[in-house]
Amino acid sequence: MIKDIKVIQAISSISQRAERQRDIDKIISSYVEVGILPQLLNNNNQILFGRRGTGKTHILKYLQNAYKDDINKTVCFIDCRILGSSPQFSDASLSLSHRCSSLFIDILNEICDSLLNHIAYKPNSNSDLALNSLDDFSNSSIGEIQKGKKIIEKSSENRNNQKNSKLGISTNELNYGVETTKSKNSSNEKTLAFDKGEYEKIMFPDLNHHLKKVLEYSDTELILIIDEWSALPLDLQPYLAEFFKKSFVASPEITLKIGALEYRSNFTIPREKHNYIGFELGSDISSNLDIDEYYVYDRNPLEITKVFTEILYKHITSELPENHLETKYDIKTSNQFIQGAFSGKPAFNELVRASEGVIRDFINIFNIAFFDAQRKGQKNIDKKTIIESGRQWFENDKSKNLDEQLHSKIRRIIDEVIGNKRARSFMVSRELERHPIIQKLFDARVIHLVKKGYSDKDNPGIRYSIYSLDYGTYVDLINTSKQPQIDFIKNPELDSSTIVPFDDNRSIRRIILTRDILD
Repeated sequence: MIKDIKVIQAISSISQRAERQRDIDKIISSYVEVGILPQLLNNNNQILFGRRGTGKTHILKYLQNAYKDDINKTVCFIDCRILGSSPQFSDASLSLSHRCSSLFIDILNEICDSLLNHIAYKPNSNSDLALNSLDDFSNSSIGEIQKGKKIIEKSSENRNNQKNSKLGISTNELNYGVETTKSKNSSNEKTLAFDKGEYEKIMFPDLNHHLKKVLEYSDTELILIIDEWSALPLDLQPYLAEFFKKSFVASPEITLKIGALEYRSNFTIPREKHNYIGFELGSDISSNLDIDEYYVYDRNPLEITKVFTEILYKHITSELPENHLETKYDIKTSNQFIQGAFSGKPAFNELVRASEGVIRDFINIFNIAFFDAQRKGQKNIDKKTIIESGRQWFENDKSKNLDEQLHSKIRRIIDEVIGNKRARSFMVSRELERHPIIQKLFDARVIHLVKKGYSDKDNPGIRYSIYSLDYGTYVDLINTSKQPQIDFIKNPELDSSTIVPFDDNRSIRRIILTRDILD
């Protein structure tokens, strides 16, 4: 099977990112449900957190498709990476209000297009009224256009030369000469000019009124899905959230779903007396959905292995001709495919472990391993190939994205956790969890969150989060005397160096990361 040209083409055709997949049917057929989608299929305003590569876009695309046949739903899917223009990101002379308004109007234009398509393709007896209200809605989103003034000051200088004749008579001699004098005149000129900048003024009461009328006349609800929120400039995010709150959050006919990276998002600016600019998380919008929580390998390795078995099988079969594996190899299930493609369960388990619960890493490590085995003429993918592919993926993808400071910090953490303690997991207090180094390493997928909110009985009153080092940081130590403790110990003989963070009595070493390592 590993030499089958159609299988080779299918694996090379797997999209590394869901937005690169143009065929919505392949997105649907390759989706594996782990319990997230049922929590999104509601009319609550929600934020879906998850690191890059965990499948946020895939889930949101699936959610978009779930509403496609509902004639009373209009879905507007917006990828924030395509919003804005270069001056909004690079021109420091533009005001914050101008940049926010311009980006928000881009979003309103996307909403207008989605509503126009709904009115055109799902007309009713009030479609004319809906179109008129849509036009009013579009105009209210522009409002007044104001032009800034600037004064140009000019100065000029004139020089004059004047010659005078002079005759002098004295008792001794007669003198005659010509005297030249110079004079200088200056003048100032002020010119009032208008610059070319246009500043939009958004009329929120009008916007709300006309949008409500559009939805009423077209007999629809608006599902607004915002993907890649974290691609927006960080300083603009809370103000755009405030615009969203004024425009959409309070309306029962509008449902807002946002996909974002937790540590690259800023939804709120606190103010005096418990006032906020932006979203008040938990009140205005729910923020309790985190994809990372569902793919933690160490929390439930057997279940995560089953899920990743289905993910790999569905991604490959979605790119193959129908029933190709069944017809040619009598493969009808995901487990049969794993048996045929890998040398055994240990090899596939190593692949799942190496991915650390990140689907994009899982697909890429498998891709490297498959073509490495195919190139070497192997019959299937063995554990040694997986280990080498995991090392290669870490070096080519993750390590290169770390700057000098992060390289230095992860080196210190590795020396402390693996070098001194022979472990790969460590604890971080809630206070230190917001430290920029921890956030950057987590976002870069070099450390992984295992469990939040753990309370250690020997340190009452302090809440910890448990992290583990990425597979790539210790892959070179596997099968050597310096290999760290890979699996959590089950039913250990407890001592002062051990903690038990899981309900099934699995334990890890008590290693607490201190501020001096991070600062």
